[in-house]
Amino acid sequence: MKLTLVAFALLFAVAPLALGQDDEASPSPSPKATSHEKAGDPTVSVTTQKNASPTPKKTEASPSPAKSSSPAASKATPSAAPSPAASPADTKQTKKSPAEATIRDIEEKWEASVKNHDSSVPQEYLAEDFRGVSSKGKLMSKKELLAELKKDTDNYTSTKASKVDVRVFGGQFAVATGISTETGKEKDGQEFKRSFRWTDIWVLRNDKWQCVGSQAMLVQ
Repeated sequence: MKLTLVAFALLFAVAPLALGQDDEASPSPSPKATSHEKAGDPTVSVTTQKNASPTPKKTEASPSPAKSSSPAASKATPSAAPSPAASPADTKQTKKSPAEATIRDIEEKWEASVKNHDSSVPQEYLAEDFRGVSSKGKLMSKKELLAELKKDTDNYTSTKASKVDVRVFGGQFAVATGISTETGKEKDGQEFKRSFRWTDIWVLRNDKWQCVGSQAMLVQ
């Protein structure tokens, strides 16, 4: 019994010493030790964390507005306005061609020559193969027309061609229309005023315009 008590006594005496040694052998870690342990951890670098600059975020450039997005650019370019078609009034005001002017001049000189019984103008411009119809419906050649002019005994005070219109086709062919107004006295002294509407056909031969056909009608 004594031995048992002694054993318990020794057990209780030795146990505190063992616990004290255990406490001394494993001291509680201090905050500094924790920092060093963390610093020694190969997976974490304190220096790297402090010095390494954070990776800048990639700034997305704001897209500049496309040219086509602007209101001015989005507007469709207006097409060129078609030039207005020439009106009939504009056509009449256009400059006459040399052929038109030439034939008009011949027609005016021809009518003026009637006043003086001058047959030189028709003699020059009537074609040898001329065929015409007089105001009385008579078919005449160049020779017959010139003969009629020579027989004319009327005394003219005025002879004038008006509303002369000349149209040239292909530069070689032309049609002239107009009105001739003649005033004066007949052989017996009777006064007259006559108006004829006529059509003359012209052909360019050897650089000279010749009248190849004509027809007249008494309108007044």
